[in-house]
Amino acid sequence: MDAERVRQREVLERVAREVARRGMCSPAIFLFESIQPLSFVAGQALAFIQPLLTVMLDAPDYEVFREAIEDRENVRWLVDRLEELEEERLAGDDG
Repeated sequence: MDAERVRQREVLERVAREVARRGMCSPAIFLFESIQPLSFVAGQALAFIQPLLTVMLDAPDYEVFREAIEDRENVRWLVDRLEELEEERLAGDDG
C-alpha cells in the first residue's frame, strides 16, 4: 500500500471510530453504501458540507478524507470498518 493510501486509511479509521462513538454506524453505513457507485461525485459534494465534518477532522485531514471518499475501494473499506465497529459495540452491550 502506498503512503497516500495509508494516510487515507488512517483518516478513514478516525472517522469510523468517531461515527461509532456517536452510535451512528447504521446511518453512516447506509449513506456510504448509497454513495459508493457515485463515490467521485460524493467526494466533490463533500466540499459543500465541509463545515459539518470539520467537527471530527481538521482541515488537512478533511482534504484527505474527501480524496479518500472519491475512491470506491476506500468507501468499501470504510463501510466494512463501520460494520466491524458496530459489531464490537453491540457485543460490548451484551456483556
